Amino acid sequence: MTAIPRAIEMVRELVPDLDGRISQFEVETFEMDQELIGAFCEELARVGGDLQAGLDESDEEKIRVAAHSVKGMGGTMGLPEISVLAQDIELAVRSGDQDRSKTLCLALVQWSREFVTANQ
Repeated sequence: MTAIPRAIEMVRELVPDLDGRISQFEVETFEMDQELIGAFCEELARVGGDLQAGLDESDEEKIRVAAHSVKGMGGTMGLPEISVLAQDIELAVRSGDQDRSKTLCLALVQWSREFVTANQ
């Protein structure tokens, strides 16, 4: 069994009120087996690609849908900080804050790539 590495410090830099919001996504902490982590990595790679495509195409709906997927996946996998980051992407898109949306998306895409690479 493998413990999933957390991304709290990276997200804390981007979402200053993380500590006050993280509890809404926390789940019982348990160790994940490699099969579950592998499935998560496959989906994370796909959704990370969708986020990048949304950025490249300036497609706010694609960004919002991908962020929403990550929000749910993060909570399921015991990574509530990633859920909060994805939630902030959704909020930035909805409010029209393109600069913040782009900054958060790029951070999430980078984290996703690093996470997938570390778990291959």
